[in-house]
Amino acid sequence: MLALFASLVVFAAGETAPPPSVPMIPDPEVPRYLNTVERAEWGRAVRQIELGQARVQQGMSIMGAPRLESKGAFAETAEQAKARAQKIIDEGRNQLNQAQPSLTRLRNLAGTRYLEVTKTVNLNNDLPQTLWNYSLTLSAVRLQKIARDQGFKQQHLVGAITILEGNKPLRTNALTEQLRAAWNKADPKALSPAPANGYAGSWSTGSAPSQPRQFALIWAEVYPLTADNSASLLFVRMADAWTNRVIASEVYLTTTGPADAFPKVYTGSISLKDEKSFIPRLAGSGDWVLSYDRSSSPLGAALMRHLCVRVGNIGVSSVEILPDVVGEVSPPTPAAAAASWNITTDGGSNLVKSFKVSSASPGAEKTDVGQLVLKLEEPAKPAGK
Repeated sequence: MLALFASLVVFAAGETAPPPSVPMIPDPEVPRYLNTVERAEWGRAVRQIELGQARVQQGMSIMGAPRLESKGAFAETAEQAKARAQKIIDEGRNQLNQAQPSLTRLRNLAGTRYLEVTKTVNLNNDLPQTLWNYSLTLSAVRLQKIARDQGFKQQHLVGAITILEGNKPLRTNALTEQLRAAWNKADPKALSPAPANGYAGSWSTGSAPSQPRQFALIWAEVYPLTADNSASLLFVRMADAWTNRVIASEVYLTTTGPADAFPKVYTGSISLKDEKSFIPRLAGSGDWVLSYDRSSSPLGAALMRHLCVRVGNIGVSSVEILPDVVGEVSPPTPAAAAASWNITTDGGSNLVKSFKVSSASPGAEKTDVGQLVLKLEEPAKPAGK
């Protein structure tokens, strides 16, 4: 719409280029970065540009039209026609000149706000070491409170898995029973009995959920991090059985199985360098639910589920992980999701795991989000030892 205008108003008084650090936002995108009053001003300026542009074009047409000799009361000499055309052009240019300062200022303002909302942000989650049994107890207390606060009528412990990168998930019945014991210790009446035929496939009890916040599904995931079993990540999650949405996530840096002490002392952290504030912008633009590309790294996907739920305030799907937990032969059809994460391994070492994170919506190009890092550190050894 404003392409022709751009070629006509190089003469506009007061026109200034945006500061070098401020990007030029395409005109159709400018209003999304303006408030209500500013959008109204932008609309008035655009309309004035259109009117001024039309006047300039009208005057130029009159100026360039061949003149035929005419007679009568409305006869006009060539000089008079030229003067009339010039007056129309001047009126149009005046309208363009009056509108240009508003457009320039609002373009620069939109560019500045674009920079603000797309600046790099870092999402972080520290991981202090926590002994295995205490991790299970703490997760039971915290997730039971969430289930009560959100009004879930039943809590179902559906299983546990252990996942080594590059291997199929291994259902871990011992962990299921350990988590069940921790849950019962926190509240003996919290867990509902399992359906007669278990949780794989369709529940045959006739009590499958028919609306949100009826059944909360709880499970655990273990990701061994070191070959000597001195460190692993233990996730305990909760999802709504009706929406397949993860509603709570706990993560603990612990041992691979019960231990009375830590074989090695570590400090741990999860960090995501979000290059363009992708996650905050998603969180602020509606109630999103994201799924996971099945080719993603299992550990990377596990970390992103946790960061999205606990730090990013973005909904994520449980459909990609629950079939492994409950032992379904074929996974169900993924829940409708606005977009999907893709997390690929990007190097690292025994104590540092690095991943590239991107996201894509159906029919849209892939968006690079940033780098996800899981980092373990051992205390520095004293000099000379």
